[in-house]
Amino acid sequence: MSVFIASIYVLQRRNALKINRKSFIKHHSGQIKSSFDNYNEDRVNQIGKACGFIKRQRKLSAFEFVNSLMFSVNHQANTSLPDMSADLNKSFEVDISKEALHKKFNSQTVGFLKELLKEQIGEQLDLTVDDHLKKHFKAIKVKDSSKFSVPSLYGGDYPSFNNFSRKNGVMNLQYEYDLMSGKWSSLEITNIKNNDQQESKRTVHLLKKGELYIRDLGYISPTYLKGFKQVGAGFLNRMPAQASIFDKKGNALRWVEIDRKFKKTSIKELDMEVEIYQGHRIKCRMVVIPLSGDESRARLKQAMDSAKSRQVGISKDHRIRCRYSVFITNIDKGQLPVASIRKTYQLRWQIELVFKTWKSFFSINKVKKVKKERMECQLLARFLWIVLNWQLFRVCNHHIKGKDEKNGISILKFFKRCNSFSQSLRAVIIKPKHLRKWLMYEFLPLIENTLCEACLLYTSPS
Repeated sequence: MSVFIASIYVLQRRNALKINRKSFIKHHSGQIKSSFDNYNEDRVNQIGKACGFIKRQRKLSAFEFVNSLMFSVNHQANTSLPDMSADLNKSFEVDISKEALHKKFNSQTVGFLKELLKEQIGEQLDLTVDDHLKKHFKAIKVKDSSKFSVPSLYGGDYPSFNNFSRKNGVMNLQYEYDLMSGKWSSLEITNIKNNDQQESKRTVHLLKKGELYIRDLGYISPTYLKGFKQVGAGFLNRMPAQASIFDKKGNALRWVEIDRKFKKTSIKELDMEVEIYQGHRIKCRMVVIPLSGDESRARLKQAMDSAKSRQVGISKDHRIRCRYSVFITNIDKGQLPVASIRKTYQLRWQIELVFKTWKSFFSINKVKKVKKERMECQLLARFLWIVLNWQLFRVCNHHIKGKDEKNGISILKFFKRCNSFSQSLRAVIIKPKHLRKWLMYEFLPLIENTLCEACLLYTSPS
C-alpha cells in the first residue's frame, strides 16, 4: 500500500465559510448542470439499452431503476425488495413486484452499472498529462485495485485473505484508466483469489507497443516486467522492496552506499542503469529521489508498524530506503526525464485517492446476505452516488481555493452533509430545471462552515 501525505486540514472557527451564493451560482451552475446531465433520464436509458438492460419497452426504465438504487434512504444492509418496490411506486408511479425486482438483479445489470460507473468516474477526474509525454506514447494506462471487506457470509464468492481481512470476505475492484484518452479500459469486480500479481500475469498479453503502463507494487513480478521487452511497451513503477539491485558490472548495490552518495555530493536525484532480481536480472533504469523529513518519518513508521505486526525486525538497509522514493522504468531519459517521472506517477496516486476516500467516508462494506448480483448492483449504485457528490465537492473546493489557495472544503464535513441534501438532490436529478433554486436554498446553506485551512499542501507517493 502507498504511504502518502495528503493535504492536512485544520478546522477553523464555526461559520468561517461564507459563500456569495449568487456569485457561486453564476460561475458554477453550468458546470454542475453538465455533471448532472450524465445522470439524466435520456443518458442513463441510452446506456441501459446499449448494455442490454432494456431490450424492449418496459414499465421500469433504466433511469428509474438506477435512481432508486442510488438514492435509497437506507444502506444496503437495511434495504429490502419491498422497500425498493415502494420507493419506485412513490417516486415514479411504477408498480412492480418484489419478485420482478429480484429477477432484475443479474450479471447483465451488473455490467450495465459498471459502464455507468466508468463513465461517471472518467467525468470527475481532472488529470493533465505533460505534452512532452504525448509525443512519445500512444496511451498511458494506470492499473490498480481497491479491496473492500464484505461479511464472511459471502465467503463462497468473496473469500477472506489473511493479510487484509481474516474474518470477513474480500471484494477486489480492479480498474485500468488511460490518462491520454481519459477513458476507463476496464473496471471489474473480482475476489481476492485473483490478486494483483495473478492479474498482471493473466493480462500480460494485452500489453501494446508504444504504450506506457503505470501499476502499483502488487502487480510487479519478473514475469510481468519481461513481457514489456517482448512487445516493446514501457513501464513506470516503484521499485519492489524484495528485489535485489545490481549495477551494470553485476555488483550488488546496498542502500547504505546510495545514501552515502547523496550525503557526500549535492545531487538532488540519482538516475542510473541497473539490473534487478537475483535469479532473473532484468535491466532497467532506476531513479532515486530523496523524501522530505515528514515523508520519510511517515514511511519509516509504517514499515515499523508492519514489521511489528509480523513480529520481525527492520534491517539498516530498509530504514535507509525509507528516506527515498525509488522508481524503475525501461524508458530512456529523452522520453521520460526525471522531472516527469514523479509527476506522472502521482497521477496514479490521484486515482487511488478517489477509492481511498470512498472507503474512508462511506459504509460500503455494510451489506447483508442477498443474491450476489443484487449486492454488487447496490454497491455499484452506492459508488455512483458518491461520484455525484464528489463532483459537487470538487466544484465547491475549487471555488474556495480560487478565493484563497490556503483554504479548502473539509472532505469529512462535506460528505457528512451529503446525506442531509440527498433527497432534494434526487429531485433535481429528476427535474433539472430546479437546479439554481436548489443551489441557492438547499445546497449552499448546508455546506457553510465546512471551511478548513490547508497547512500542508505537498503530496507524494512512496
